[in-house]
Amino acid sequence: MTAEEIAKIIEEKTQIIAQLSVERQYALQPDIWERYGQKGRELSIRDIGQHLVYLTQAIKADDSAIFVNYALWLKELFAGLGFPDSVLPVMLQCMQEVLEEILPERISISANEYIQAASDKLNLTSGKEETFIPHDSPHAELAGNYLKLLLQSNRNDAAKLIMDAVEKGVSIQDIYMNVFQASQYEIGRLWHTKQVSVAQEHFCSAATERIMSQLYGRIFTTKRIKKTYVGTCVGGELHQIGARMVADFFEMEGYDTYYMGANTPAQSISDAIAEHNADILGISCTMSFHRSALEDLIKSVRASADTPPNLKIIVGGYSFIKKPDLWKEVGADGMAKNAQEAIELANRLVS
Repeated sequence: MTAEEIAKIIEEKTQIIAQLSVERQYALQPDIWERYGQKGRELSIRDIGQHLVYLTQAIKADDSAIFVNYALWLKELFAGLGFPDSVLPVMLQCMQEVLEEILPERISISANEYIQAASDKLNLTSGKEETFIPHDSPHAELAGNYLKLLLQSNRNDAAKLIMDAVEKGVSIQDIYMNVFQASQYEIGRLWHTKQVSVAQEHFCSAATERIMSQLYGRIFTTKRIKKTYVGTCVGGELHQIGARMVADFFEMEGYDTYYMGANTPAQSISDAIAEHNADILGISCTMSFHRSALEDLIKSVRASADTPPNLKIIVGGYSFIKKPDLWKEVGADGMAKNAQEAIELANRLVS
């Protein structure tokens, strides 16, 4: 039986697996769950359904890291919610037991290998993430002050802080890498651990994008090198600020850039590549859940008769930081961890 077939069977039984897993966990940990009542039970069933989505994605890709990294993310999330440390291990155990009971042995054994890999990894980690703005990082004070102003909803002073830094000689590249990127990662960590709200996270991201646009008068004056870059996010991906930063780096490098934003249809991306005779296509993929969509996009672009024969495809985003060799598996020409690495990689590929 193929991985696709195993995943499909689990997908078809997602609702019953989720219901039985929740019933089992509630029975094992009544002191934790009884206070949440029927509404809590319904939300727990929904959540385990989401866990199973990541499990089936891992099975389809034959990549346990997809589910392992998701479980590590859940551990940090649960800690932020104030759940006891025992909640996630028991949840995974209940899922394993239910899979064994309702699925054929060959299927349950295969699926449970992925869950066990996550359980083993959880036992080896503390679940605590360090700050993305350590005191010894470049421009740590500037980044810390910038983040503080944003969390105070003080967008105007945050913008002035950045403009003053640029006037004093801090390069825009440094601002992007060590202030904007670092603060965005830190905001994500704070949201994940329930230290800031969704509203605050959205405000900070929107404010940063607006401040980036205020720097464009300096960015779009670089001498052109007669190379073209098209940047986008994989379909379904809504985290676009990192992809936009990368596109701006290419602009500062002298590329003609065409940034297409988040959740762009594959055909529109192919059309832009052909229209602008692109040398580089950059694709951001933050969530490992979107891996199959990324593979499909790369295949579609490469299969198009209108794609320039020398086009190089580079990828980046959180999912690639977690698994550096993933770029080979999805059919790209390389992976970059940040905007500066993307420039260096692209220049090597097109030279």
